[in-house]
Amino acid sequence: MASKDTYAGDTASETYFASTQAGVATSIALSTTQTGFTLTNPLGSGKTLVVLQVRGALTTAPAAIATVVLAAGALHSTAVVQTTPLTVRNVNFGVTKTGAGLAASAVTLPAAPVVARGLGGPVATGSVSQPQIVDDIDGAILVAPGCSLSINSLTTAISGIWSMTWKEIAEIA
Repeated sequence: MASKDTYAGDTASETYFASTQAGVATSIALSTTQTGFTLTNPLGSGKTLVVLQVRGALTTAPAAIATVVLAAGALHSTAVVQTTPLTVRNVNFGVTKTGAGLAASAVTLPAAPVVARGLGGPVATGSVSQPQIVDDIDGAILVAPGCSLSINSLTTAISGIWSMTWKEIAEIA
């Protein structure tokens, strides 16, 4: 994600990020009640969110093996309820422009998400064999209006500082 295109020219003002500010436990089992990190693109936003990067810095060792994944919430006419919103920032701190993407550390999804991509995670009980998760998605995942993308655990919750970076472009129909 260190591409000059991310931070230079007109596209820089359309690139955003959000991060939890402390360790937050991920949800397990792909439920509609999510904790950890969820990026949401509200229905009718007119934007497509081009996911550039997902990061996680683990803050605790899990009680068991913890597989961390990205979980996609499909198009739904019911809005995601942002229980604990996070601050979305432009990558250029001098730009005060607000994007369409919303981020939260706790949400209620209108339907259960599905695994979109594996991220890794600790592979032994009580250890942190992979203290940092970095996935340079570089646009391989697009979040359309009415959809969401969450950081989730499949079997065991794990706490971490979670973040996503994305670019906003005109909606792709």
